[in-house]
Amino acid sequence: MNKKLIPLFTALLLVFASSQEKLRVINLKIDEISAKLLACKQDKSSILNDIYALELQTESVVIGLNKVDLLLADTRAQIARKQKEEEHLQAKIRSSQDKVKRILRVLYKIGELGYVKLFINIGNFDQLFRNYRLIVSLMDDRVMAIREIRQGLMKLQEIKAELQVEFDRQNNLRKEQSGKLSRLQGLKQEKLELIAKINRQRDFNVRLLEELKNEGENLTQFLDQRTVADVPDLVDFKLMQGKLAWPLPGNIISSFGKKKSANFNTYTMNNGIEIKPVLSDEIKAIGAGEIIFCDYFKGYGNLLIIQHAGNFHTLYGHCDSFKRKLGERVQVGEVIALAGNSGSLYGKSLYFEIRQNLKPLNPLLWLSKR
Repeated sequence: MNKKLIPLFTALLLVFASSQEKLRVINLKIDEISAKLLACKQDKSSILNDIYALELQTESVVIGLNKVDLLLADTRAQIARKQKEEEHLQAKIRSSQDKVKRILRVLYKIGELGYVKLFINIGNFDQLFRNYRLIVSLMDDRVMAIREIRQGLMKLQEIKAELQVEFDRQNNLRKEQSGKLSRLQGLKQEKLELIAKINRQRDFNVRLLEELKNEGENLTQFLDQRTVADVPDLVDFKLMQGKLAWPLPGNIISSFGKKKSANFNTYTMNNGIEIKPVLSDEIKAIGAGEIIFCDYFKGYGNLLIIQHAGNFHTLYGHCDSFKRKLGERVQVGEVIALAGNSGSLYGKSLYFEIRQNLKPLNPLLWLSKR
């Protein structure tokens, strides 16, 4: 090799290595920011549900307060009516007591000489007894009236006491409901402030994500230029449709094609399949080719890409570790990596794609039947 070209070649390698590292860091940042955006969306959705629940609880408490207010008003009116009844009975008692006092004062003024005059002026004993019975009856009626009024007053006071107890109970209930309403309003305000904070974080992350994606696209274009023109192979890849060995034994947990998101009622396009490992974590190349990428990549975690003849590519994502290196040639059945959970939403799994001319193909149409 020309010695003058060695520094240039070394510089190009350093540039490519530096770009690869920068791409890896950017992809990590994109994953991190994307996760934050998803968390913001989920948090906001959860908080909005919380706010709706708080609003329902608040409405229930307000209805309860209205009911308590009506009961308090009714009880207050009953207490007022009983108060008036009590005042009326008290007035009747005072009136009867005044009449008794007047009778007693009259009898006192008559005195012993008055009684003699009373008997002297009486023409016969029948009149005497009538006068006596009249005085006694008058006194008995007044005493009986006072007794009945006092009994009614005692009953009234019992009813008033019961009403006051009920009024106090309702008033305490209203205080509790008012306190609960204040707490709910406070919680709702906190949630609204949290929503505002999440919106600010979301806006910041969206701007940052756009910047990272733009830079990432530029570096991805640079990486695409690394794809080799073609890989000579003894076997025509097209002839292997439906006959390719599986990259590892396992169960399909996410299929190829359009898929609905359970969280956001949106649809995404799966360009490959997810396989849950069974028995072994060893990932094997399904065909001979050259490893053109072997690093962390956004959305795929640790990703290994093999280019095969006829511009076919196979992609192996979420790897725990790589067993072969960038630029190496591999044969069918060689162990190239171990399954892991890097960048995975399903735990330990393998994300597997087959592409022709960069167009995703359904892997199940190419892999052998099981």
